[in-house]
Amino acid sequence: MHANDQTVSILSGSKTLAIASFFLLVVLISRCSREKVAPDMNVPSSARDIVHQRYPSAEISKMRVLEHGKVYQLNFRFKGKNYQSVVNNFSILSIARQADDQIPARLLSKLDTLAIRGGKISNHRIVESIYDGNQFLDDIFDYELNGHKYVLTFEPYDPDLIIALRPYQQASYSTRSIEDLPEKIRQYINARHRPNPGFVNSLTNLSEQSKQHIINNNELTFAECRVNVLPDGAKTHEVIINYLGVTNLTMLFDDDGDLLLVPQFNRIRQFDPSFTTMSRLSNLKNAEIRHFRDLFAGQSQLFGFNLDSQQNFDESFRSEFENFKSYEFDLYNHKRERWSLRYNEQKELVNFFYSSQ
Repeated sequence: MHANDQTVSILSGSKTLAIASFFLLVVLISRCSREKVAPDMNVPSSARDIVHQRYPSAEISKMRVLEHGKVYQLNFRFKGKNYQSVVNNFSILSIARQADDQIPARLLSKLDTLAIRGGKISNHRIVESIYDGNQFLDDIFDYELNGHKYVLTFEPYDPDLIIALRPYQQASYSTRSIEDLPEKIRQYINARHRPNPGFVNSLTNLSEQSKQHIINNNELTFAECRVNVLPDGAKTHEVIINYLGVTNLTMLFDDDGDLLLVPQFNRIRQFDPSFTTMSRLSNLKNAEIRHFRDLFAGQSQLFGFNLDSQQNFDESFRSEFENFKSYEFDLYNHKRERWSLRYNEQKELVNFFYSSQ
């Protein structure tokens, strides 16, 4: 079955549909009632006021707390369309609305050329992400392939029409305020928001001048967090941090605030002495290589994506930070499509992303 054999399924009934993108904010849209609901005592009136400031006649049908005392989700109907918003105590973080137009023919044609072709595409939504007062729009779809559900995004005005897939989820939002995060995550980051001269001095690959360049920088500095609400209601937190003042990396925490994944902090040991270039060498052990090569070979969606090419092998890395370990793989096929796969220390898949080129 090809993607262009499918038709758009517009939201209906009480069915809940999930949407997401890799770099931009996404939120759930579901069928909204035309009747207003009684106030939820756990959602402050200020959250409803934020929505009504922009949508004065919005008929709010559903409210829920995403982060107690900090972040809220409100479903509403406005001028005949269903919306869902995510707000914190100060502003709207994102807005999603249903789209009634057909799936673009250009998107369907592009899908037919990719390794992910043959899936069912449906449920077009428009997601507005808000960063520092600037507004960005995304086209979002559901995509089902080989029994797995994903969320598909694309850039309609990009000449290359890059398409991305992420895991299926209920809702997603981003925040640039560390105060919106669970206390345990805040404590973890804040405890490391200070220089770490002992570690910097242990970097024997760097020259003394290079060490002095970063020795007074904070080890971890919060930049942004994307929160994903999973189908079962649990959340993951993709926390973007600045590492030693030189690069942004993403850490992944679970709903309880426990660490799931660490990024490639230890690649700092692959820089040259002048801190200008870095060798991209895999640090996987032979047993790890054999395990993941066999794992990838048994997954149909990874046909043509493997560790046999030198580039894919060089992009395979065991990430380590303090006493935590995880694995990262960026696998390309001959068309330059990419699967980014992230595994925990137990070699269980905990996050992934697909992108066409």
